[in-house]
Amino acid sequence: MICSVAPAKLILLGEHFVVMDKPAIATAINLYARVCIEENDRFVVISEELGEKIYLDNQNIPEKYSQFKLITELVASKTNKYRKFKATISSAIPPSSGLGSSAATAVAFIHALYRFYGVNPSLDEVNSVAFEAEKIVHGKPSGVDNTVSTYGGLIYYKKGLVKRLDINWPDDLNLVVVDTGVKRNTGVVVRNVLKLYGSDDVFIDIYGVAEKIVDKAWRALEKGDFDKLPVLINVNHGLLVSINVSTVETEYAIHKLREAGALASKISGAGMGGVVYGLFKGSIDYNILDQFFKSRGFKYYVVKPVNRGVFPSDSS
Repeated sequence: MICSVAPAKLILLGEHFVVMDKPAIATAINLYARVCIEENDRFVVISEELGEKIYLDNQNIPEKYSQFKLITELVASKTNKYRKFKATISSAIPPSSGLGSSAATAVAFIHALYRFYGVNPSLDEVNSVAFEAEKIVHGKPSGVDNTVSTYGGLIYYKKGLVKRLDINWPDDLNLVVVDTGVKRNTGVVVRNVLKLYGSDDVFIDIYGVAEKIVDKAWRALEKGDFDKLPVLINVNHGLLVSINVSTVETEYAIHKLREAGALASKISGAGMGGVVYGLFKGSIDYNILDQFFKSRGFKYYVVKPVNRGVFPSDSS
């Protein structure tokens, strides 16, 4: 059985400010989507987490599975091969949370499908097809999600510019990602922020500060100067609060992370729900995290950045 695995992504800094051509920093993290492909008499995709089986050769398929049909057609056209398959998806990445679940799944599927057809694809080929698939899911994606899942490592993203960095992340530094479970429409959140941006000149200054924060953080990461990150992360969160993308749930999680010992914490992604993260140094008191979050129905994940993007993980 041909299997491939791709990591989730976490936006560390930047978020909404990229819409107005400001930079953002994202990292691959050690939560993964896995796709296994084997010979079959029909084109079928199975999601183990959702308990769903979708036949891609049916006339009408659910919209969330339409990217798999597009990927199948694109890979077939690029390889000149077309064999029926069963693709089984298993993922530890919470969906619709801002961690790039759809992109990681698409990247793993593309990588596995090429290999199922006997072709060892370049990462650039995988990323190109994944970006086309992301357009199905998100309309006008930035390309950050699929890029992080494909190549791994840290990504600095600004319109027209992408830089990648392998990082030697300290053993005693952890990221705790909290999923509030609150789903939101990213497009609606972005439109509301843009309305705010156009309402007053003061927001132009806020976006300028956001750019300086991201650039300072990137320089610190290049030097391995992790001590500079906490203050930049906290200030970035304050800027996100100022553009109205925080909620009662996200603020609860932010402040409870700090109570639990986080050096810094902030929203990651679109906000208005989704995920937040905290930066911890040294040991973590899991009893406190359980007390703060499980009682409220929030899930949390202790993760680290990873330098490896999509990779083969075949099973017998």
